Formats: sequence, structure tokens, C-alpha cells
Amino acid sequence: MAQVDTNPDLPPDYSVDAGTVSENLPPDTLRLAGRFVHSANTRNVDAPGIFEINHQIDFLRETDRLVEFSRIDYSIKKRSDESNRLPEIVSNSRHIFNLERPPAILQETFPYFIKPTSRSGLGSIGLKFLKIGKSECKAWLVGRRKASDRTEYYEARELLFDVRRNNQVFDWLD
Repeated sequence: MAQVDTNPDLPPDYSVDAGTVSENLPPDTLRLAGRFVHSANTRNVDAPGIFEINHQIDFLRETDRLVEFSRIDYSIKKRSDESNRLPEIVSNSRHIFNLERPPAILQETFPYFIKPTSRSGLGSIGLKFLKIGKSECKAWLVGRRKASDRTEYYEARELLFDVRRNNQVFDWLD
């Protein structure tokens, strides 16, 4: 067996472990609890949320047209050297997309849209809730298309995912 020569004054050689590094993250199950989305892998019941919603989705009324989704980023705020207090964990929410419901009078192709708040997002997504076959919900990447007389509408371009009920849970298929 070869002995690795290490110097305590130098950082470790990272090329030795380069083969064990994985670039992919395993899939995670997310759970909605009130206005927060949590990882199902979190063992602590009081764990902080990953995402925040500005309304509870299960109590939306017909007049509610917009729900904001924000990602919660956590950072450590260090105190000044004079204080003996421990560093504090600070949460910062970043608005990433909106769930929008257009008025019924517009007669849109999709009853709901997910629209990003920045140009770096995937694009607009149209949602339809169905009971055809086993499908519960389908989401399409949508694009604007001009109809006659200056009216625009959204058309489905590509199916992104399909949600199906499997006993007591929903399966997400893409």
C-alpha cells in the first residue's frame, strides 16, 4: 500500500478524492405545510422552509388572482468583534415566480399560469387540472401567439410534467 506524503502546512490534495465527487443531487420530496414548503428528508419538525408562499393555497377565493412564490436563502450574519454574541442565521426571501389565474372573461387556454419574475427563468408554464384517465394535472411550456385583430393568447409548446394520483400520494412524471 502506498503511503501518501502530507505536509500539515499545506492544504490537502483534492485530486485524490476527485473520482468520488458527484455533480448530481438526489431527488427530494417536498411537503407543503401552511405557507411554507419543506423538505420531507428533514428530521426536525421545526426546520425552516425552503420556499414561502404569500397565501395559503388551500384557502384561495375566486377573487384571488396572484400567489407569489419565494425561495428562502439563509446566511450567517457575523457580529462585530466587540460583542460576545454568537453569529445569527438570517433568512432572505427571493421572489422567483407567480401563480396567476387570468379572469374568466379572457377565456385563456389555461386556467392557471406560472410566470417567472426574471428572464433567467424557464418561461411561462400553463397548468390544467384534469380527470382524464389517471392524470390529475398537466403543465406545458407556453408561448404567446397572435390571433386576429391584435389579440394574443398562449399556446402549448411542450409538455413539461404530468401529475397522477397513486393511492394516497401524487406521482410527478416528466
